[in-house]
Amino acid sequence: MASMDNMTDISVPGFYAGKSVFITGGTGFLGKGLIEKLLYSCKDIGKVFILVREKKGISGIDRIKKILDSEPFARLRESRPQDLEKIVPVYGDLVAENLGISQEDQETLFNEVSVVFHLAATIKFNEPLSVAMKVNVEGTREVMKLAQQMKLLKSFVYVSTAYSNTSITRCHVEEKLYPSPKTMKEVYDLIEDNDLSERLTPDVLDGRPNTYAFTKALAENFVVENHGDMPTIIVRPSIVTAAVKEPVEGWIDNWQGPTPVLALIAKGWVRTLYGDKKFAFDMIPVDYVINLTIISGARCKKSKEVPIYHACSSTSNPISLKETSVLYTKEACKHGYNELPFPGILFSKSEWLLTLATFILQTVPAYLADFVLYLLGKSTRYVKTQTKLASYLEMIRFFCSQSWMIMSDKTRAMFYNLSPEDRKTFPCDASLFSWEEYMPVYYHGVKRYLIDPAEKYKKSLSSS
Repeated sequence: MASMDNMTDISVPGFYAGKSVFITGGTGFLGKGLIEKLLYSCKDIGKVFILVREKKGISGIDRIKKILDSEPFARLRESRPQDLEKIVPVYGDLVAENLGISQEDQETLFNEVSVVFHLAATIKFNEPLSVAMKVNVEGTREVMKLAQQMKLLKSFVYVSTAYSNTSITRCHVEEKLYPSPKTMKEVYDLIEDNDLSERLTPDVLDGRPNTYAFTKALAENFVVENHGDMPTIIVRPSIVTAAVKEPVEGWIDNWQGPTPVLALIAKGWVRTLYGDKKFAFDMIPVDYVINLTIISGARCKKSKEVPIYHACSSTSNPISLKETSVLYTKEACKHGYNELPFPGILFSKSEWLLTLATFILQTVPAYLADFVLYLLGKSTRYVKTQTKLASYLEMIRFFCSQSWMIMSDKTRAMFYNLSPEDRKTFPCDASLFSWEEYMPVYYHGVKRYLIDPAEKYKKSLSSS
């Protein structure tokens, strides 16, 4: 039998057999998928403890129940409903001391948990620095404090972002720790001196585009500097998009990342974007990120070094900005999704050309469309959409501003060191799928899980 120090001889499900895990961020997109996949593919896993808090008046237990009743958990409900009983809510809050977890629940975690997955974060790009620090750095500190008291701990997996270390001057992002952008004292001085209404520029944030990427870089350094003898690993996904296959083909549950822009390009309402059409656009399906996270937990070892693995596509299966928009729009048009004829996109880094093209191709049509709606006695909406869109495009402009090569050599080496069965169960190498097949899956996922429910909700409001 393999020793506990030589985990490479044990299958991934074998590693989790009989072990209990603790997950923060379990109610988010990645978190839901992680819970489902752990229960479904590691069927002998022990308990799955989930940090959960009341939100918008909905209790923690009701939030968990709503998640378990959703489609991503359908295959578990149908094949092994009893396994859903392994989920144990732990009431708390990421921004509270000791996560706000009761003493009794803390003792349970200290005595039973073997693996911690820390996914929780604020992912808003424009969050005030003080808020982003409270959640992304101080929250990570509190999770680590608890993890270090867990008697059975075998793995601490911190999920960061590949964009924590991108900048205008760095074109290659390697699977290694980069120096902290600022000391903690400098950051807290910045918070104290900063007018919250003032925008923090990349210059102030040491090249990072926003407070999200900046605080995730700080958190990575905090994890590495303070993990002690706790077996620790960092997973950095790029832009997370709809599932290739699991738990359901095309599953997606949010309008983040490129999804809103791709939907509006396909409708014909976005026709200009800052950037170069040849730039690589690094996105990765959510199930590939989840699989790498689970593998990482099973392959974590005690070490002074903290291994870092990337869930990404730009070096193993690159796709350009132009190809992304063309493939998505092509599928959308097949199904009559476009509202304007001949949807397409012009990429440019010329400010004057973009301003002129935006006015002719987007602003003028929006005013004309609203004028027609006004004449028909209907509510106008297109100019308002363009105004909202302008602020959103400004927020994501950095991600189209250049091409980054996000390396994944360590991830691929770890993946191909797995048994054939584990590789089949936990695919995480982006070269295993084709963009021509994936982009239609992405479109249909957005339509099924985001657009159709929104339309249904609007109709229910208008009929009530």
